Amino acid sequence: MGTILVDSMLIKGTAGGTDPTIELSLKDNIDYWVILDPISQRLYLNSTGRLLDRDPPMSIQSIVVQVQCINKKVGTVIYHEVRIVVRDRNDNSPHFQKQRYYVAVNELTPVGTTIFTGFSGNNGAMDIDDGPNGQIEYVIQYNPNDPTSNRTFDIPLTLSGAVVLRERLNYEEKTRYFVIVQANDRAQNLNERRTSTTTLTVDVLDGDDLGPMFLPCVLVNNTRDCRPLTYQASLPEFTDPTRVNPINVTPPIEAIDQDKNIQPPSDRPRILYSILLGTPEDYPQYFCMNLTTAVLSLLKPINRDLHQKFDLVIKAEQDNGHPLPAFANLHIEVLDENNQKPYFTESLYEGFILESSPVGTTISDNQNLTSPLQIIALDNDVEETKDPQLHLFLNDYNTFFTVTQTGITRYLTLLQPVDRELQQLYTFSMTASDGVQESMAVMVSILVIDANDNSPAFSNISYNVKIYTDMRPGESVIKLSAIDADQGPNGQIIYEILAGDQGDFIINDRTGLITIAPGVVLSVGRSYALTVKASDNAPPAQRRSSITTVYIEVLPPNNQSPPRFPQLMYSLEISEAMRIGAILLNLQATDREGDPIRYLIQNGDPQHVFNLSET
Repeated sequence: MGTILVDSMLIKGTAGGTDPTIELSLKDNIDYWVILDPISQRLYLNSTGRLLDRDPPMSIQSIVVQVQCINKKVGTVIYHEVRIVVRDRNDNSPHFQKQRYYVAVNELTPVGTTIFTGFSGNNGAMDIDDGPNGQIEYVIQYNPNDPTSNRTFDIPLTLSGAVVLRERLNYEEKTRYFVIVQANDRAQNLNERRTSTTTLTVDVLDGDDLGPMFLPCVLVNNTRDCRPLTYQASLPEFTDPTRVNPINVTPPIEAIDQDKNIQPPSDRPRILYSILLGTPEDYPQYFCMNLTTAVLSLLKPINRDLHQKFDLVIKAEQDNGHPLPAFANLHIEVLDENNQKPYFTESLYEGFILESSPVGTTISDNQNLTSPLQIIALDNDVEETKDPQLHLFLNDYNTFFTVTQTGITRYLTLLQPVDRELQQLYTFSMTASDGVQESMAVMVSILVIDANDNSPAFSNISYNVKIYTDMRPGESVIKLSAIDADQGPNGQIIYEILAGDQGDFIINDRTGLITIAPGVVLSVGRSYALTVKASDNAPPAQRRSSITTVYIEVLPPNNQSPPRFPQLMYSLEISEAMRIGAILLNLQATDREGDPIRYLIQNGDPQHVFNLSET
């Protein structure tokens, strides 16, 4: 059996047993939704293989059957009508009639305005359930892909579904929103409520809320504001307007409406241009600007003796009276006729450079190298406070030096290293040109200041000296000489014995003369190896030096040592057949003083058979 619909019909009598008093049956049981149990007088729902659905398309809202009762004693028939009401169950979710909804809103729409009513009537969500289960209310949900949408729009009257603008729109910041709208029924049990969602696309239309802006626009940091803009123009004095009009302005003057997408295009305002104010005050006598094209024109020639420049403020505004005009500066330079030669402020420039300076070093104006040499060239065709844009030429040594080519004050810099030992002074002429006129030449003299880049150099790596025991303190042993190619203190030599003198010798630190020290008695056979250093007189941190060795040997007084043969006796045998003049023996004696030696046969050859050469 199915669900019990009626527990008991409460009809008197019994329909079962051996002696039934009544007979019960169903009449008008359409689709056989009801089953009768005559014994218990119960009515059941017959839902086998099917589902009772109050909602369309079945739409079964009630079931009516007749229970026929026959009195078996008297034969009477009574009909009892049973009406079964089918109550709604919240088994359907709201369903939107469209997958997406769309609305376009002007950015100037006031906050609080209803911008969308497309969920009203049969256009929104439908729920085929009954009662609260079929009543729809709308809310806006958070959209993670468009986080600002739920705070920009609202549905204050949830049953109507009307979408209201909650925050001001700005086309220049955001042109489209994707609003997630949820529809839910109003089932009494909140946990049983069913929902569905759709997306409302809101396109923001451009409104006329911004004024013009001049181009090019360079934004200030992270704002939407343009940096102040100055247009530039120049024209020669005394120029006839027909030769220069329209005046070339850099960049070309142009302004656009910041509201770039006002629809329809016919509603877009035009831009009007004008000169608002300027200096000097008589500028309207010389310039005018086309109202719609911004073309600048000269009205009459300008005398530069009266006006060297014009500084104007130009305005761009919409032709619909919009209260937000834009402003820019226009600087017009009046150029002098090129009838003056450039000239230098000095007739002679003296500069200084250290020989060890790297490439790119600026030439100084003093030997202490504390300030740069300033070269100023002017042109009376140009104001003194402005760069005359002259080109300066070096007429010699332009591979060693160059001059900067911009600014009123120019500077000489080094192109390649210089060596004072090769060339100490560079002298050359320099001229300035404005492209048409050329200045008189001026002389430039650059002195190369010595750098301590050379070490003292001895003529020999070492020296050998012989002295005698009869020499007295103060007598000269040897005078050393070192040469340093540097200049001044960097080239002054100071001598010093570092080691090996054993207190027996001293050296003059200026002349390099080595003498026997006071109180010294020399002994035969002693020898010395003096290490002598020659240093320049540069500051200690920059000082350079070199070293030599002086070997000294002490000998007896001059000619006190006789010559000596290496051997006391020589013996040899000769053949009687040897020819006259044959060399028998080569004798070699030595003298410690180095005196010349003379040889002779003293005895043993009375017949003079042998001959000995004297030297």
